[in-house]
Amino acid sequence: MAKNLGDMLVQEGILDPAVIKKAIELQKKNHRKLGHILIEMGALQPDQLYHILEKQLGMPFVRSIEEPYREEAFHLLDIGFCRKHAIAPVLTSKGGIKVYTSEPMAPGLLNQISFRTGQKVEIAYATDEAIQIYLSHYEGKSPTSSSVSEDFVSDTEETPSSSPAVQLLQHYLEEAIRRKASDIHLEHLIHGVRVRFRIDGVLYEVDRPPEELYPALISRLKILSDLDISEKRLPQDGRITLPFEERQVDIRVSIIPTVNGENAVLRILDKGKDVLSLEEIGMPDFLVPMVKQAAERPYGMILVTGPTGSGKTTTLYGILKHISRSSRKILTIEDPVEYQMEGISQVQAHSEIGLTFAAGLRAFLRHDPDVIMVGEIRDKETADIAIRAALTGHLVLSTIHTNDAASTLTRFIDMEIPPYLLTSTIQLVLAQRLVRRLCPHCAHKTTLTTVEKQSHPWLEDLSFHWKPQGCAECHHTGFLGRIPLFEYIILNEKIKKAILNGLSSFELKEISRSLGMLTLLDHGKSLVKDGLTSIEEVEKVTMWSEA
Repeated sequence: MAKNLGDMLVQEGILDPAVIKKAIELQKKNHRKLGHILIEMGALQPDQLYHILEKQLGMPFVRSIEEPYREEAFHLLDIGFCRKHAIAPVLTSKGGIKVYTSEPMAPGLLNQISFRTGQKVEIAYATDEAIQIYLSHYEGKSPTSSSVSEDFVSDTEETPSSSPAVQLLQHYLEEAIRRKASDIHLEHLIHGVRVRFRIDGVLYEVDRPPEELYPALISRLKILSDLDISEKRLPQDGRITLPFEERQVDIRVSIIPTVNGENAVLRILDKGKDVLSLEEIGMPDFLVPMVKQAAERPYGMILVTGPTGSGKTTTLYGILKHISRSSRKILTIEDPVEYQMEGISQVQAHSEIGLTFAAGLRAFLRHDPDVIMVGEIRDKETADIAIRAALTGHLVLSTIHTNDAASTLTRFIDMEIPPYLLTSTIQLVLAQRLVRRLCPHCAHKTTLTTVEKQSHPWLEDLSFHWKPQGCAECHHTGFLGRIPLFEYIILNEKIKKAILNGLSSFELKEISRSLGMLTLLDHGKSLVKDGLTSIEEVEKVTMWSEA
Protein backbone atom coordinates (compact mmCIF):
# COMPACT_ATOMS: atom_id res chain seq x y z
CA MET A 1 0.00 0.00 0.00
CA ALA A 2 1.34 3.43 -0.96
CA LYS A 3 2.30 5.68 1.98
CA ASN A 4 0.58 9.03 2.35
CA LEU A 5 2.35 12.25 1.47
CA GLY A 6 2.87 13.45 5.04
CA ASP A 7 4.52 10.21 6.17
CA MET A 8 6.85 10.22 3.16
CA LEU A 9 7.92 13.83 3.77
CA VAL A 10 8.82 12.95 7.36
CA GLN A 11 10.54 9.69 6.35
CA GLU A 12 12.66 11.53 3.76
CA GLY A 13 13.74 14.02 6.43
CA ILE A 14 12.27 16.95 4.53
CA LEU A 15 9.79 18.09 7.19
CA ASP A 16 9.19 17.63 10.90
CA PRO A 17 6.01 15.89 12.11
CA ALA A 18 4.95 19.11 13.85
CA VAL A 19 4.85 20.94 10.49
CA ILE A 20 2.81 18.17 8.91
CA LYS A 21 0.39 18.26 11.87
CA LYS A 22 -0.09 22.01 11.48
CA ALA A 23 -0.70 21.65 7.72
CA ILE A 24 -3.27 18.88 8.34
CA GLU A 25 -5.12 21.17 10.77
CA LEU A 26 -5.29 23.84 8.05
CA GLN A 27 -6.43 21.19 5.56
CA LYS A 28 -9.39 20.29 7.78
CA LYS A 29 -10.54 23.92 7.65
CA ASN A 30 -10.16 24.68 3.93
CA HIS A 31 -10.16 21.14 2.40
CA ARG A 32 -7.26 21.95 0.04
CA LYS A 33 -4.47 19.63 -1.07
CA LEU A 34 -1.81 19.01 1.61
CA GLY A 35 1.05 19.66 -0.80
CA HIS A 36 -0.32 23.08 -1.82
CA ILE A 37 -0.81 24.06 1.83
CA LEU A 38 2.80 23.15 2.67
CA ILE A 39 4.07 25.21 -0.29
CA GLU A 40 1.98 28.22 0.80
CA MET A 41 3.36 27.84 4.35
CA GLY A 42 6.87 28.11 2.89
CA ALA A 43 7.74 24.72 4.36
CA LEU A 44 8.08 22.95 1.03
CA GLN A 45 9.38 23.82 -2.43
CA PRO A 46 7.43 22.70 -5.55
CA ASP A 47 10.34 20.58 -6.77
CA GLN A 48 10.48 18.80 -3.40
CA LEU A 49 6.76 18.06 -3.63
CA TYR A 50 7.05 16.61 -7.13
CA HIS A 51 10.07 14.53 -6.10
CA ILE A 52 8.04 12.93 -3.29
CA LEU A 53 4.97 12.47 -5.49
CA GLU A 54 7.10 10.70 -8.11
CA LYS A 55 8.22 8.22 -5.46
CA GLN A 56 4.70 7.86 -4.11
CA LEU A 57 3.09 7.26 -7.51
CA GLY A 58 5.96 5.47 -9.23
CA MET A 59 5.58 7.82 -12.22
CA PRO A 60 7.66 10.84 -13.29
CA PHE A 61 6.32 14.41 -13.43
CA VAL A 62 7.14 16.22 -16.66
CA ARG A 63 8.21 19.88 -16.37
CA SER A 64 6.92 20.67 -19.84
CA ILE A 65 4.11 19.03 -21.85
CA GLU A 66 5.63 18.45 -25.25
CA GLU A 67 2.55 16.82 -26.79
CA PRO A 68 1.25 18.48 -30.00
CA TYR A 69 -1.56 20.97 -29.38
CA ARG A 70 -4.88 19.79 -30.86
CA GLU A 71 -8.00 21.82 -30.29
CA GLU A 72 -10.18 18.70 -30.67
CA ALA A 73 -9.12 17.68 -27.16
CA PHE A 74 -10.95 20.72 -25.81
CA HIS A 75 -14.08 19.73 -27.71
CA LEU A 76 -14.18 16.68 -25.44
CA LEU A 77 -13.20 18.50 -22.23
CA ASP A 78 -13.91 22.24 -22.30
CA ILE A 79 -11.42 24.76 -20.99
CA GLY A 80 -13.53 25.64 -17.93
CA PHE A 81 -13.60 22.00 -16.77
CA CYS A 82 -9.86 21.69 -17.31
CA ARG A 83 -9.12 24.91 -15.41
CA LYS A 84 -11.32 23.88 -12.50
CA HIS A 85 -9.65 20.48 -12.11
CA ALA A 86 -6.14 21.59 -13.20
CA ILE A 87 -5.84 19.01 -15.97
CA ALA A 88 -4.45 19.13 -19.50
CA PRO A 89 -6.15 16.91 -22.11
CA VAL A 90 -4.14 15.50 -25.01
CA LEU A 91 -5.32 13.29 -27.87
CA THR A 92 -3.25 10.13 -28.31
CA SER A 93 -2.08 8.67 -31.61
CA LYS A 94 -4.75 5.96 -31.29
CA GLY A 95 -7.55 8.50 -31.03
CA GLY A 96 -7.90 8.14 -27.25
CA ILE A 97 -7.37 10.80 -24.62
CA LYS A 98 -4.55 11.34 -22.14
CA VAL A 99 -4.99 13.65 -19.17
CA TYR A 100 -2.07 15.36 -17.41
CA THR A 101 -2.59 16.22 -13.73
CA SER A 102 -0.35 17.59 -10.97
CA GLU A 103 -2.11 15.64 -8.25
CA PRO A 104 -3.23 12.03 -7.81
CA MET A 105 -6.69 11.99 -9.39
CA ALA A 106 -9.47 13.26 -7.11
CA PRO A 107 -12.15 10.69 -6.17
CA GLY A 108 -14.51 10.20 -9.06
CA LEU A 109 -12.69 12.55 -11.46
CA LEU A 110 -11.39 9.75 -13.67
CA ASN A 111 -14.96 8.40 -13.98
CA GLN A 112 -16.26 11.89 -14.81
CA ILE A 113 -13.70 12.30 -17.60
CA SER A 114 -14.40 8.85 -19.03
CA PHE A 115 -18.16 9.45 -18.84
CA ARG A 116 -17.90 12.86 -20.57
CA THR A 117 -15.59 11.76 -23.34
CA GLY A 118 -16.92 8.23 -23.85
CA GLN A 119 -13.32 7.02 -23.99
CA LYS A 120 -10.86 5.14 -21.82
CA VAL A 121 -8.59 7.70 -20.15
CA GLU A 122 -4.82 7.47 -19.83
CA ILE A 123 -3.27 9.34 -16.88
CA ALA A 124 0.07 11.19 -16.90
CA TYR A 125 1.63 13.63 -14.42
CA ALA A 126 2.96 17.15 -14.96
CA THR A 127 3.84 20.09 -12.76
CA ASP A 128 1.27 22.81 -12.08
CA GLU A 129 3.32 25.25 -14.15
CA ALA A 130 3.43 22.88 -17.13
CA ILE A 131 -0.33 22.38 -17.04
CA GLN A 132 -1.06 26.12 -16.77
CA ILE A 133 1.24 26.91 -19.71
CA TYR A 134 -0.43 24.21 -21.79
CA LEU A 135 -3.93 25.49 -20.96
CA SER A 136 -2.97 29.11 -21.68
CA HIS A 137 -2.68 28.23 -25.38
CA TYR A 138 -6.42 27.57 -25.41
CA GLU A 139 -7.68 30.17 -22.93
CA GLY A 140 -10.70 31.81 -24.51
CA LYS A 141 -10.37 29.81 -27.74
CA SER A 142 -12.35 26.68 -26.99
CA PRO A 143 -15.85 26.55 -28.54
CA THR A 144 -19.01 26.34 -26.49
CA SER A 145 -19.37 22.74 -25.42
CA SER A 146 -22.25 20.64 -24.22
CA SER A 147 -19.98 19.69 -21.32
CA VAL A 148 -20.95 21.64 -18.24
CA SER A 149 -18.50 22.24 -15.44
CA GLU A 150 -17.05 25.65 -16.17
CA ASP A 151 -16.72 28.26 -13.45
CA PHE A 152 -20.43 28.90 -12.92
CA VAL A 153 -20.01 31.27 -10.00
CA SER A 154 -18.22 34.18 -11.65
CA ASP A 155 -20.92 36.06 -13.55
CA THR A 156 -23.60 37.84 -11.52
CA GLU A 157 -25.33 39.74 -14.30
CA GLU A 158 -27.09 36.94 -16.16
CA THR A 159 -30.79 36.97 -16.87
CA PRO A 160 -32.78 34.33 -14.91
CA SER A 161 -33.06 32.08 -17.94
CA SER A 162 -29.29 32.08 -18.51
CA SER A 163 -28.16 31.90 -14.86
CA PRO A 164 -25.60 29.22 -13.99
CA ALA A 165 -28.07 27.14 -11.96
CA VAL A 166 -30.64 27.18 -14.78
CA GLN A 167 -28.08 26.14 -17.39
CA LEU A 168 -26.53 23.46 -15.19
CA LEU A 169 -29.82 21.82 -14.21
CA GLN A 170 -31.03 21.89 -17.82
CA HIS A 171 -27.80 20.21 -18.88
CA TYR A 172 -28.14 17.45 -16.30
CA LEU A 173 -31.73 16.75 -17.30
CA GLU A 174 -31.02 16.62 -21.03
CA GLU A 175 -27.82 14.61 -20.64
CA ALA A 176 -29.54 12.06 -18.39
CA ILE A 177 -32.37 11.57 -20.92
CA ARG A 178 -29.89 11.18 -23.79
CA ARG A 179 -27.92 8.55 -21.86
CA LYS A 180 -31.16 6.73 -20.93
CA ALA A 181 -30.59 7.23 -17.20
CA SER A 182 -33.43 6.23 -14.89
CA ASP A 183 -32.46 8.59 -12.06
CA ILE A 184 -30.38 11.68 -11.31
CA HIS A 185 -28.88 12.00 -7.81
CA LEU A 186 -27.84 15.44 -6.48
CA GLU A 187 -25.94 14.92 -3.23
CA HIS A 188 -24.40 17.32 -0.71
CA LEU A 189 -21.46 15.51 0.88
CA ILE A 190 -19.23 16.45 3.83
CA HIS A 191 -16.78 18.03 1.42
CA GLY A 192 -18.45 19.35 -1.72
CA VAL A 193 -21.30 18.05 -3.84
CA ARG A 194 -21.65 15.44 -6.57
CA VAL A 195 -24.05 14.47 -9.32
CA ARG A 196 -24.64 10.84 -10.28
CA PHE A 197 -26.75 9.17 -12.99
CA ARG A 198 -28.22 5.69 -12.59
CA ILE A 199 -27.75 3.93 -15.93
CA ASP A 200 -28.69 0.27 -16.38
CA GLY A 201 -29.18 0.03 -12.63
CA VAL A 202 -25.69 1.30 -11.71
CA LEU A 203 -24.78 4.75 -10.35
CA TYR A 204 -22.05 6.68 -12.20
CA GLU A 205 -20.56 9.94 -10.96
CA VAL A 206 -20.77 12.52 -13.76
CA ASP A 207 -19.90 15.85 -12.15
CA ARG A 208 -18.78 17.72 -9.04
CA PRO A 209 -20.20 21.23 -9.50
CA PRO A 210 -19.02 24.17 -7.34
CA GLU A 211 -20.40 23.92 -3.82
CA GLU A 212 -21.33 27.61 -3.94
CA LEU A 213 -23.74 26.89 -6.78
CA TYR A 214 -25.56 24.00 -5.08
CA PRO A 215 -28.19 26.01 -3.11
CA ALA A 216 -29.21 27.83 -6.31
CA LEU A 217 -29.38 24.48 -8.12
CA ILE A 218 -31.75 23.02 -5.50
CA SER A 219 -33.82 26.23 -5.47
CA ARG A 220 -34.18 26.07 -9.26
CA LEU A 221 -35.26 22.43 -8.96
CA LYS A 222 -37.90 23.40 -6.36
CA ILE A 223 -39.26 26.16 -8.60
CA LEU A 224 -39.63 23.78 -11.55
CA SER A 225 -41.27 21.17 -9.28
CA ASP A 226 -43.68 23.70 -7.73
CA LEU A 227 -42.23 23.10 -4.24
CA ASP A 228 -41.68 25.46 -1.30
CA ILE A 229 -38.28 27.13 -1.76
CA SER A 230 -38.13 28.30 1.87
CA GLU A 231 -38.72 24.80 3.30
CA LYS A 232 -35.38 23.13 4.00
CA ARG A 233 -36.25 21.01 7.06
CA LEU A 234 -38.85 18.60 5.67
CA PRO A 235 -38.92 16.16 2.70
CA GLN A 236 -40.77 17.39 -0.37
CA ASP A 237 -42.02 15.65 -3.52
CA GLY A 238 -42.92 17.21 -6.84
CA ARG A 239 -42.82 16.67 -10.58
CA ILE A 240 -41.52 18.33 -13.73
CA THR A 241 -42.77 17.91 -17.29
CA LEU A 242 -39.88 18.57 -19.65
CA PRO A 243 -40.22 18.97 -23.42
CA PHE A 244 -37.39 17.05 -25.07
CA GLU A 245 -36.93 16.38 -28.79
CA GLU A 246 -40.63 16.72 -29.67
CA ARG A 247 -41.90 14.64 -26.75
CA GLN A 248 -42.77 15.12 -23.09
CA VAL A 249 -40.66 13.58 -20.32
CA ASP A 250 -42.14 13.29 -16.82
CA ILE A 251 -39.66 13.71 -13.96
CA ARG A 252 -40.57 12.86 -10.36
CA VAL A 253 -38.60 14.90 -7.83
CA SER A 254 -37.91 13.93 -4.21
CA ILE A 255 -35.92 16.21 -1.89
CA ILE A 256 -34.80 15.24 1.60
CA PRO A 257 -32.86 17.21 4.25
CA THR A 258 -29.59 15.57 5.36
CA VAL A 259 -27.02 16.65 7.95
CA ASN A 260 -24.88 18.10 5.14
CA GLY A 261 -27.67 19.80 3.18
CA GLU A 262 -30.55 18.91 0.90
CA ASN A 263 -30.29 15.90 -1.40
CA ALA A 264 -32.49 15.36 -4.44
CA VAL A 265 -33.37 12.35 -6.57
CA LEU A 266 -35.03 12.82 -9.95
CA ARG A 267 -36.81 9.77 -11.41
CA ILE A 268 -37.05 10.04 -15.20
CA LEU A 269 -40.20 8.66 -16.84
CA ASP A 270 -39.81 9.02 -20.58
CA LYS A 271 -43.39 8.75 -21.82
CA GLY A 272 -42.22 9.11 -25.39
CA LYS A 273 -40.68 5.64 -25.30
CA ASP A 274 -42.44 3.02 -27.35
CA VAL A 275 -44.28 0.21 -25.57
CA LEU A 276 -42.33 -2.98 -26.24
CA SER A 277 -43.85 -6.31 -27.14
CA LEU A 278 -43.17 -9.40 -25.03
CA GLU A 279 -40.64 -10.56 -27.61
CA GLU A 280 -38.89 -7.16 -27.65
CA ILE A 281 -38.41 -7.01 -23.88
CA GLY A 282 -36.43 -10.26 -23.99
CA MET A 283 -38.96 -12.82 -22.78
CA PRO A 284 -37.85 -16.40 -23.66
CA ASP A 285 -39.43 -17.77 -26.82
CA PHE A 286 -41.11 -20.69 -25.07
CA LEU A 287 -42.62 -18.43 -22.38
CA VAL A 288 -44.20 -15.88 -24.75
CA PRO A 289 -47.05 -18.16 -25.99
CA MET A 290 -47.85 -19.21 -22.39
CA VAL A 291 -48.23 -15.58 -21.32
CA LYS A 292 -50.26 -14.70 -24.41
CA GLN A 293 -52.56 -17.66 -23.86
CA ALA A 294 -53.22 -16.57 -20.25
CA ALA A 295 -53.83 -12.99 -21.42
CA GLU A 296 -56.35 -14.10 -24.04
CA ARG A 297 -58.68 -15.59 -21.43
CA PRO A 298 -61.72 -13.43 -20.59
CA TYR A 299 -61.19 -13.49 -16.83
CA GLY A 300 -58.67 -14.38 -14.15
CA MET A 301 -55.48 -12.79 -12.85
CA ILE A 302 -51.89 -12.46 -14.09
CA LEU A 303 -49.33 -11.26 -11.53
CA VAL A 304 -45.76 -10.01 -11.99
CA THR A 305 -43.48 -9.85 -8.96
CA GLY A 306 -40.05 -8.45 -8.28
CA PRO A 307 -38.26 -5.57 -6.54
CA THR A 308 -38.64 -1.91 -7.50
CA GLY A 309 -37.02 -1.22 -10.86
CA SER A 310 -37.09 -4.82 -12.09
CA GLY A 311 -39.18 -4.06 -15.20
CA LYS A 312 -42.55 -5.35 -13.95
CA THR A 313 -44.54 -2.47 -15.50
CA THR A 314 -42.78 -2.92 -18.84
CA THR A 315 -43.88 -6.58 -18.86
CA LEU A 316 -47.48 -5.67 -18.00
CA TYR A 317 -47.57 -3.18 -20.86
CA GLY A 318 -46.17 -5.82 -23.17
CA ILE A 319 -49.20 -7.93 -22.24
CA LEU A 320 -51.55 -4.98 -22.76
CA LYS A 321 -50.02 -4.34 -26.17
CA HIS A 322 -50.83 -7.92 -27.16
CA ILE A 323 -54.48 -7.84 -26.04
CA SER A 324 -55.31 -4.21 -26.85
CA ARG A 325 -58.00 -4.06 -29.50
CA SER A 326 -61.12 -2.02 -30.21
CA SER A 327 -63.43 -4.74 -28.88
CA ARG A 328 -61.92 -4.58 -25.37
CA LYS A 329 -62.33 -1.89 -22.71
CA ILE A 330 -59.03 -1.56 -20.80
CA LEU A 331 -58.62 0.55 -17.65
CA THR A 332 -55.42 1.08 -15.63
CA ILE A 333 -54.65 2.78 -12.32
CA GLU A 334 -50.94 3.42 -11.76
CA ASP A 335 -48.51 5.42 -9.66
CA PRO A 336 -46.95 6.79 -11.73
CA VAL A 337 -48.28 6.31 -15.27
CA GLU A 338 -45.03 5.27 -16.97
CA TYR A 339 -46.27 4.70 -20.53
CA GLN A 340 -49.13 6.14 -22.52
CA MET A 341 -51.01 3.85 -24.89
CA GLU A 342 -53.60 4.68 -27.50
CA GLY A 343 -57.04 3.18 -26.84
CA ILE A 344 -56.48 2.60 -23.11
CA SER A 345 -57.96 4.70 -20.27
CA GLN A 346 -55.23 5.37 -17.73
CA VAL A 347 -55.70 6.84 -14.25
CA GLN A 348 -52.99 8.35 -12.03
CA ALA A 349 -53.36 7.34 -8.37
CA HIS A 350 -53.39 10.18 -5.81
CA SER A 351 -53.49 8.71 -2.31
CA GLU A 352 -53.34 12.17 -0.74
CA ILE A 353 -56.84 12.92 -2.06
CA GLY A 354 -58.20 9.41 -1.53
CA LEU A 355 -57.64 8.02 -5.03
CA THR A 356 -55.87 4.85 -3.93
CA PHE A 357 -55.51 1.63 -5.91
CA ALA A 358 -58.46 0.18 -4.01
CA ALA A 359 -60.65 3.24 -4.63
CA GLY A 360 -59.76 3.23 -8.33
CA LEU A 361 -60.59 -0.47 -8.63
CA ARG A 362 -64.02 0.06 -7.06
CA ALA A 363 -64.77 2.83 -9.55
CA PHE A 364 -63.50 0.74 -12.47
CA LEU A 365 -66.02 -2.02 -11.79
CA ARG A 366 -68.81 0.46 -12.56
CA HIS A 367 -67.30 1.29 -15.98
CA ASP A 368 -67.86 -2.09 -17.63
CA PRO A 369 -64.19 -2.96 -18.28
CA ASP A 370 -62.90 -6.14 -19.89
CA VAL A 371 -59.34 -5.73 -18.61
CA ILE A 372 -58.11 -3.95 -15.48
CA MET A 373 -54.49 -3.21 -14.65
CA VAL A 374 -53.64 -2.06 -11.12
CA GLY A 375 -50.13 -0.79 -10.49
CA GLU A 376 -49.52 -2.78 -7.32
CA ILE A 377 -51.37 -4.92 -4.80
CA ARG A 378 -50.09 -3.59 -1.47
CA ASP A 379 -52.78 -4.46 1.05
CA LYS A 380 -55.73 -6.72 1.83
CA GLU A 381 -58.32 -4.21 0.59
CA THR A 382 -56.77 -3.97 -2.88
CA ALA A 383 -56.26 -7.75 -2.98
CA ASP A 384 -59.92 -8.39 -2.07
CA ILE A 385 -61.25 -6.12 -4.82
CA ALA A 386 -58.81 -7.46 -7.43
CA ILE A 387 -59.77 -11.07 -6.63
CA ARG A 388 -63.48 -10.17 -6.79
CA ALA A 389 -62.96 -8.47 -10.16
CA ALA A 390 -61.19 -11.56 -11.51
CA LEU A 391 -64.04 -13.75 -10.28
CA THR A 392 -66.73 -11.64 -11.94
CA GLY A 393 -65.57 -11.82 -15.54
CA HIS A 394 -62.61 -9.44 -15.73
CA LEU A 395 -58.98 -10.04 -16.64
CA VAL A 396 -56.86 -8.41 -13.91
CA LEU A 397 -53.16 -7.60 -14.32
CA SER A 398 -51.07 -6.42 -11.38
CA THR A 399 -47.72 -6.46 -9.59
CA ILE A 400 -46.73 -7.44 -6.08
CA HIS A 401 -43.47 -7.33 -4.10
CA THR A 402 -42.20 -10.81 -3.21
CA ASN A 403 -38.89 -12.66 -3.58
CA ASP A 404 -40.05 -15.20 -6.17
CA ALA A 405 -43.10 -16.52 -7.97
CA ALA A 406 -44.01 -19.10 -5.30
CA SER A 407 -43.88 -16.50 -2.51
CA THR A 408 -46.56 -14.49 -4.34
CA LEU A 409 -49.13 -17.20 -3.65
CA THR A 410 -48.33 -17.44 0.07
CA ARG A 411 -48.29 -13.62 0.29
CA PHE A 412 -51.99 -13.54 -0.65
CA ILE A 413 -52.71 -16.13 2.02
CA ASP A 414 -50.85 -13.90 4.51
CA MET A 415 -53.26 -11.12 3.46
CA GLU A 416 -56.11 -13.44 4.51
CA ILE A 417 -57.27 -14.27 0.98
CA PRO A 418 -58.83 -17.78 1.14
CA PRO A 419 -56.76 -20.35 -0.81
CA TYR A 420 -59.82 -21.50 -2.79
CA LEU A 421 -60.18 -17.97 -4.22
CA LEU A 422 -56.55 -17.99 -5.34
CA THR A 423 -56.95 -21.28 -7.17
CA SER A 424 -60.11 -19.97 -8.84
CA THR A 425 -58.62 -16.70 -10.11
CA ILE A 426 -54.82 -16.67 -10.50
CA GLN A 427 -53.67 -18.15 -13.81
CA LEU A 428 -50.02 -17.19 -14.06
CA VAL A 429 -47.34 -15.68 -11.82
CA LEU A 430 -44.18 -14.19 -13.32
CA ALA A 431 -41.15 -13.22 -11.23
CA GLN A 432 -38.46 -11.10 -12.86
CA ARG A 433 -35.18 -9.29 -12.34
CA LEU A 434 -33.08 -7.12 -14.61
CA VAL A 435 -29.44 -7.85 -15.40
CA ARG A 436 -27.07 -5.76 -17.46
CA ARG A 437 -26.60 -6.89 -21.05
CA LEU A 438 -22.99 -7.43 -22.13
CA CYS A 439 -21.82 -4.94 -24.72
CA PRO A 440 -21.86 -6.84 -28.04
CA HIS A 441 -18.95 -4.74 -29.32
CA CYS A 442 -16.40 -5.74 -26.68
CA ALA A 443 -17.57 -8.77 -24.64
CA HIS A 444 -14.78 -11.33 -24.45
CA LYS A 445 -15.42 -15.08 -24.68
CA THR A 446 -13.29 -17.12 -22.29
CA THR A 447 -13.04 -20.71 -21.06
CA LEU A 448 -14.48 -21.58 -17.65
CA THR A 449 -11.65 -22.76 -15.41
CA THR A 450 -11.96 -25.58 -12.90
CA VAL A 451 -11.78 -23.05 -10.07
CA GLU A 452 -14.59 -20.99 -11.61
CA LYS A 453 -16.79 -24.06 -11.96
CA GLN A 454 -16.20 -24.88 -8.30
CA SER A 455 -17.06 -21.30 -7.33
CA HIS A 456 -20.18 -21.27 -9.51
CA PRO A 457 -21.62 -24.81 -9.31
CA TRP A 458 -24.91 -23.74 -10.92
CA LEU A 459 -23.04 -23.43 -14.25
CA GLU A 460 -22.54 -27.20 -14.32
CA ASP A 461 -21.97 -28.25 -17.92
CA LEU A 462 -21.01 -24.84 -19.38
CA SER A 463 -17.54 -24.64 -20.92
CA PHE A 464 -17.42 -20.95 -21.87
CA HIS A 465 -18.68 -17.63 -20.64
CA TRP A 466 -18.34 -13.98 -21.67
CA LYS A 467 -16.67 -11.22 -19.66
CA PRO A 468 -17.18 -7.44 -19.88
CA GLN A 469 -14.26 -5.53 -21.37
CA GLY A 470 -15.25 -1.90 -22.02
CA CYS A 471 -15.15 0.24 -25.16
CA ALA A 472 -16.34 3.62 -26.45
CA GLU A 473 -19.75 2.17 -27.36
CA CYS A 474 -20.54 1.26 -23.74
CA HIS A 475 -18.63 4.16 -22.14
CA HIS A 476 -16.06 1.61 -20.91
CA THR A 477 -18.52 -0.13 -18.58
CA GLY A 478 -18.63 -3.41 -20.51
CA PHE A 479 -22.44 -3.35 -20.54
CA LEU A 480 -25.05 -1.83 -22.83
CA GLY A 481 -28.69 -1.88 -21.72
CA ARG A 482 -30.48 -4.48 -19.60
CA ILE A 483 -32.34 -7.71 -20.15
CA PRO A 484 -34.88 -9.46 -17.87
CA LEU A 485 -34.63 -12.82 -16.12
CA PHE A 486 -37.95 -14.62 -15.71
CA GLU A 487 -39.41 -17.27 -13.45
CA TYR A 488 -42.97 -18.52 -13.76
CA ILE A 489 -45.64 -20.66 -12.14
CA ILE A 490 -48.75 -21.74 -14.03
CA LEU A 491 -51.54 -22.78 -11.69
CA ASN A 492 -52.23 -26.26 -13.00
CA GLU A 493 -54.03 -28.92 -10.97
CA LYS A 494 -50.94 -30.02 -9.00
CA ILE A 495 -50.08 -26.45 -7.98
CA LYS A 496 -53.72 -25.73 -7.03
CA LYS A 497 -53.86 -28.86 -4.90
CA ALA A 498 -50.62 -27.85 -3.14
CA ILE A 499 -52.07 -24.40 -2.37
CA LEU A 500 -55.26 -25.89 -0.95
CA ASN A 501 -53.16 -28.24 1.19
CA GLY A 502 -51.36 -25.24 2.70
CA LEU A 503 -47.86 -26.04 1.43
CA SER A 504 -45.09 -23.48 1.96
CA SER A 505 -43.61 -21.29 -0.80
CA PHE A 506 -40.47 -23.47 -0.78
CA GLU A 507 -42.57 -26.60 -1.36
CA LEU A 508 -44.57 -24.84 -4.09
CA LYS A 509 -41.33 -23.88 -5.81
CA GLU A 510 -39.98 -27.43 -5.65
CA ILE A 511 -43.21 -28.78 -7.17
CA SER A 512 -43.10 -26.22 -9.97
CA ARG A 513 -39.46 -27.10 -10.70
CA SER A 514 -40.31 -30.80 -10.81
CA LEU A 515 -42.94 -29.94 -13.43
CA GLY A 516 -40.27 -28.28 -15.57
CA MET A 517 -41.17 -24.66 -14.89
CA LEU A 518 -38.47 -22.01 -15.40
CA THR A 519 -36.62 -20.42 -12.45
CA LEU A 520 -34.64 -17.16 -12.42
CA LEU A 521 -31.40 -19.11 -12.17
CA ASP A 522 -32.35 -21.39 -15.08
CA HIS A 523 -33.01 -18.38 -17.29
CA GLY A 524 -29.83 -16.67 -16.09
CA LYS A 525 -27.78 -19.72 -17.04
CA SER A 526 -29.20 -19.67 -20.57
CA LEU A 527 -28.32 -15.96 -20.93
CA VAL A 528 -24.75 -16.63 -19.77
CA LYS A 529 -24.50 -19.50 -22.26
CA ASP A 530 -25.70 -17.23 -25.08
CA GLY A 531 -23.21 -14.49 -24.14
CA LEU A 532 -25.92 -11.97 -23.23
CA THR A 533 -24.86 -11.34 -19.64
CA SER A 534 -22.14 -12.22 -17.16
CA ILE A 535 -21.96 -14.76 -14.34
CA GLU A 536 -21.69 -11.97 -11.76
CA GLU A 537 -24.81 -10.20 -13.02
CA VAL A 538 -26.90 -13.37 -12.68
CA GLU A 539 -25.58 -14.19 -9.22
CA LYS A 540 -26.20 -10.63 -8.06
CA VAL A 541 -29.98 -10.87 -8.60
CA THR A 542 -30.81 -14.56 -8.11
CA MET A 543 -29.22 -15.48 -4.77
CA TRP A 544 -27.92 -18.60 -6.51
CA SER A 545 -26.83 -20.27 -3.27
CA GLU A 546 -30.52 -21.15 -2.70
CA ALA A 547 -30.52 -23.36 -5.78
